[in-house]
Order: sequence, then C-alpha cells, then structure tokens
Amino acid sequence: MIVDASVILRAFFPDEAQAQAQALIRDHVARRLMLEGPTLLPYELCNAICLAERRGRVSREQADQILQAIDGLNIKTQPVTWGEMVPIARQYERTAYDAAYLALAEASHQALVTGDQRLYNAVHAHLDWVMWIGDYPSET
Repeated sequence: MIVDASVILRAFFPDEAQAQAQALIRDHVARRLMLEGPTLLPYELCNAICLAERRGRVSREQADQILQAIDGLNIKTQPVTWGEMVPIARQYERTAYDAAYLALAEASHQALVTGDQRLYNAVHAHLDWVMWIGDYPSET
C-alpha cells in the first residue's frame, strides 16, 4: 500500500484520524501490510517535523524521537519519473508531490492511502484505489 506523508504525520500528531493512522502503522509493523512511498517521502516528513519544531508544536527532543520512530518503520521508497508524474499532475491539476504518490500507486497497482483532503477530493471520484485514512479501520 502506498502511503503519503500526511498519513504518517497523523499517527504522530493529534488529529481527527489519528486512531486510523496509528492502526495502519501497527498493521505495517505487524507485517499485515507493507507501506511504501515515493523517494520524496522522507523529505516531506522531515520538513513537516522540522516545521512543527520551529513553530513550537514539539520540542527538539520530541522531533528527534518522532524522526527516529519513523525511520524505524522502514517504509520502502521507490523512485518515480517525471514521465510518470507529469501526466497525472496535469490531468488532475495536482502538485508534482501529489502526482508522485499517485503515479507510484498506479504503476505498482497498489492503493494509495492519504490524509490530504484536497488530494482525496480532487481524485477519489476518478481513482477508486485512492483511500481516505479516516475510512481505515482503527481496530484490526
């Protein structure tokens, strides 16, 4: 299953879908499913956590603990080419970042789970393999 940064961040920061995001992470750790993402995933995660630290949402120690925990998840990353991203970005008027997740899911014939409401709203009517994290069962 392809996972975007918003889902992983929801598992570590209070959010309305935190229970579902944590359940997804637990399923990955228990090897009931395998999470993957494009190679940009670690950059997006690091940027968001550094921003949370800078804004005082978490301390430096908490940020370091979150980054270590995420690193310990060993989420596999895969490259995505421009040729795979650009048509999707154009078709759905999404950023290259969003298109990278969509392209990887499409190319690998896997579902994409997202916590990005704008992304989900833009594509879910056209791409039935895009899931909203809030729909993931919080108890497995």
